[in-house]
Amino acid sequence: MTFLKARVLLWPLLLVIVLVVAGMGAGFAFGGLNALALGSLFTSSSNERDSQVIKFDTPMQEVALLSLHIEGIARDEGKGEILGFAVPASEKTTLIQYKFDAKLGIDGSQVKIEPTGPGSFRVTIPEFISIGFDDPVFEDPIETNNVLSWLAPPAAQNRMINNILSDENKQKYITQSEAALKAQAQVFYSGIIKSVDPTITIDFEFAG
Repeated sequence: MTFLKARVLLWPLLLVIVLVVAGMGAGFAFGGLNALALGSLFTSSSNERDSQVIKFDTPMQEVALLSLHIEGIARDEGKGEILGFAVPASEKTTLIQYKFDAKLGIDGSQVKIEPTGPGSFRVTIPEFISIGFDDPVFEDPIETNNVLSWLAPPAAQNRMINNILSDENKQKYITQSEAALKAQAQVFYSGIIKSVDPTITIDFEFAG
């Protein structure tokens, strides 16, 4: 009776132990799943891509015809504003002094030399281009300030330099030097052709 009574009393205890172990296992499993789920929610990832397309073009045969020495002072003016209204005495002026040599010329690969008759040739010159800048020097900026100039945004020095070397200014140099560029192109190609035969007649045609 005692043995049977002990067996009867042990079954509930064993049942409780089994349930506790099963509950702990389920808890760990559920916690692990939650950890995985939370990890999947908060894990950061980075994926960088760099797509490039490389095209092979015929290299330019640059012919420098002129070198212009340019010196100047770039000016940037700013002022402070509050709610869209200018603040008096908040003006700020930034000056950058610069100098460089601007090279102008043509793409020699686009020059055409065609015979037009016995002992005569036509030389077709393409549009003049900016080849680049030599020895650029940009001095440290100088600022003139008013009492409340600290309200004005600081001048963007990189933007000022980019404006100095802009395509618009390159075209301005070409336009201002067009007559000299034409004359230099004639001298350059006449010298090449007449070095072969000084009696050759040359006619020049310019693009644009």
